Amino acid sequence: LDEGKQLYKENCVACHGKLGEGGVGPNLTDPNWLHGGDIKSVFKTIKYGVANKGMKSWQAELGPKQIQQVASYIKSLKGTNPPNGKEPEGDV
Repeated sequence: LDEGKQLYKENCVACHGKLGEGGVGPNLTDPNWLHGGDIKSVFKTIKYGVANKGMKSWQAELGPKQIQQVASYIKSLKGTNPPNGKEPEGDV
């Protein structure tokens, strides 16, 4: 998780916030997900991106192990309830 946290800080904070609270991108701490919240769906979203939502594909910059580390870190954020969390989007 430490590796995933570092990769998150380097690549994801600008859109998803320092604590996963959301910003341009969705809140990653609530139970709602736009593209599926299971580990495989999170991995796929990071790998391929979501072009129509402005999220780039990370497969050119991050290898499969790194994507797995980031996805695992993101999953660890569920329920952390950071301040200023963006309203839930998507399905539970």
